[in-house]
Amino acid sequence: MIYLLAALAVLLVVALAASAAARSAEQSSGLPTGRLVYSDTGFAVGRVAPLEKNREGVKQERPLVSRRYGLTGRPDYLVRTKEGIIPVEVKSTRSPAGGRPYDSHVMQLAAYCLLAEDALGASVPYGIIRYSDNEVTVDYTTELRDELLTLLEEMREAREAEDVHRSHTDPRRCKGCSMREHCVESLA
Repeated sequence: MIYLLAALAVLLVVALAASAAARSAEQSSGLPTGRLVYSDTGFAVGRVAPLEKNREGVKQERPLVSRRYGLTGRPDYLVRTKEGIIPVEVKSTRSPAGGRPYDSHVMQLAAYCLLAEDALGASVPYGIIRYSDNEVTVDYTTELRDELLTLLEEMREAREAEDVHRSHTDPRRCKGCSMREHCVESLA
């Protein structure tokens, strides 16, 4: 009887330690509290759609597709919370000086918000950009959604245009561009 009580006590301690470790890992992950329903970071969960295999045979999430907006993408994470679906985009870099995310990062996150809203029929109140040193919450407002839709329309028009001009004055962006060899406006 004493051995049984001791074994139960050990099991209880192990269970409590495992639970505490799981809570700690969840908090340090930067994900909002809720149920992880989508992950494109190597640990596919398959709660949004059946998993598929990539070219290397590794299971991965299927991309989210919005035929309505002509948009396809794979957010790093989607978490179902009491408030709705929260897209989380993880960046390996430090946050920009001043803590304000780059416009391109905000638009990428907005695209994931739109995809979750349209493809899953979900309410999306905000999204999170997680940098290596900081986390930024971006409200998914009507204004942000409209700005994204305008950008998507501009991109469609540019794809059909004969000439597309450089949209910046930053030589570093030209230096890393895959089209640099063919571009007559390259700054690099």
